[in-house]
Amino acid sequence: MMYNRLLLFFLCFLLLFTPKISATSSGPHCNCEGQPPLEKTRPPIQGEVVFHLQAGLAKLGYYRGALDGIYGSELARAVSRLQLDLGLPATGNVDAILWAYLAWMVEKPAMGRSKAPPQGDISILVDTDALILIVYADKEPHKIYPVAIGKWGTPTPLGEWVIRDMTSVWKGPFGARWMGLSCPFGSYGIHGTDNPSSIGWETSGGCVRMYNHDVIELYDWVAPETPVTIIGTRGYPLFHSLGPGDVSQSVVYLQWRLRELGLQVGRADGVYGEATEGAIRELQFFYQLPADGIADANLLYILGFGGGE
Repeated sequence: MMYNRLLLFFLCFLLLFTPKISATSSGPHCNCEGQPPLEKTRPPIQGEVVFHLQAGLAKLGYYRGALDGIYGSELARAVSRLQLDLGLPATGNVDAILWAYLAWMVEKPAMGRSKAPPQGDISILVDTDALILIVYADKEPHKIYPVAIGKWGTPTPLGEWVIRDMTSVWKGPFGARWMGLSCPFGSYGIHGTDNPSSIGWETSGGCVRMYNHDVIELYDWVAPETPVTIIGTRGYPLFHSLGPGDVSQSVVYLQWRLRELGLQVGRADGVYGEATEGAIRELQFFYQLPADGIADANLLYILGFGGGE
């Protein structure tokens, strides 16, 4: 129990001394699903999520009953004891806040957590194939973290983003911290989790999930406007044509291809702006095509993106 007391002390320290908002923000928002609320009912709630709750509380020494996946009286009392230790109302019910605290407490801190903060210009690379996040300092790797990424139906957006907003949340699917990304075609972020077992899998609504211990450390190292590049090999279909004003994952692929050809498009931010339009006009001029700045099906075919007309 001494280990549990130390965890609780450190958690209280974080809650007291960590600023809740470090950049102007309307709060975290994404499509990631959190653990469901649980409460004592008649008949009792049953299922795998209750089993995971029992296992977590047993690991921390709060629950000594059967790991049967049934939300009975003994489990509710164990939840109440944890809530009292955390200074929360002892309802015996599990809400989004308690899920986040419980996830933080049952995690095993990653190896090498005592590593000093990075010095110099900090940037982040997320490799969705390797399921890792790499922190760079002055373009040199500093630390690698395991992550979870989006499911096939809700993929993590590839591109070159920046951190837009940062929040200390301690709630539900966001876990301990949220760092929102500048992706213009959806709300995505790097955040903690209320389900540590999801790390290393393709399980999110598109966000990059981290262990809470890890995301707390990363949060303290970065600031708004920190570059975040997300790469991977999953393909996305391109439109039959792309033009000024389009905002999509397809535009990111187009921008990357144009840059491979030596054309200046700036950051691959998914926005078909003036730089991308100018690069397309330059390419059209080279191929002796009408220089209208629109990447039609024929030009996309030349770039290797599929069949033309």
